[in-house]
Amino acid sequence: MNSSRDNEPTIIAADEPRTRRQLLTAGGVAAVAGVLGALGISNTAAAKDGQWLKVGNKTTATKTTTLEAKKGPGFLTRVAGGGKVSAIRGYATSNKGTGVQGWADAKKGSTIGVDGQTRSPDGKAGQFTAANGGTAVLAKSPDKKGVALRTEGRLQFTKRSGSTQTSGGSEIVIPVQGGLSDDSLVLATLQDHFPGVHVEAAHVLDAQDGLIVVRLNQAVPEPASVAWIVLN
Repeated sequence: MNSSRDNEPTIIAADEPRTRRQLLTAGGVAAVAGVLGALGISNTAAAKDGQWLKVGNKTTATKTTTLEAKKGPGFLTRVAGGGKVSAIRGYATSNKGTGVQGWADAKKGSTIGVDGQTRSPDGKAGQFTAANGGTAVLAKSPDKKGVALRTEGRLQFTKRSGSTQTSGGSEIVIPVQGGLSDDSLVLATLQDHFPGVHVEAAHVLDAQDGLIVVRLNQAVPEPASVAWIVLN
């Protein structure tokens, strides 16, 4: 006579040896999942708390699912094939939700909450896109001794900075991509030396048309280069 515990899932730690019965059970589950996957069948029925998490199925739980590992990655996924694929994807439908969150709980050491790496020369270790006027990256450091944003290496502001050549005159109008506002800050400096000539002002000329202007205290006697950057 089978007891009620015979129907409960068997949890096997990664570093524990498996018995023949456990291997057969795991193999049976994998075989069923493989057949369903080959046939293109996906069971979308909501599972109950305590049931197996099966490959190819949609599982819904009312409690948090926790996976702990004594060493190595607690959870490892790999996606083969070309195209835009994701090994891990997180969604949050709450108006205050977080799609993916990582934190390092150790009180000492150089811990990392989220680590992204790439081997491709054209790759990006992290990419963030904000839609509908949101903020792509928000860096915060509530501690006065902390640093909100630190870079090691070159820093590029694509489309928000550049160098413009002027053929003469004392006023340089520069188009800027990415949007401007009346609160945008414009910084500019001459890249060539002319005694007595300097940048007198740099500001937004027309926010709607995306134009900034750099004004010199007097006209340059020959072509010169002006470097600029727009913040906010």
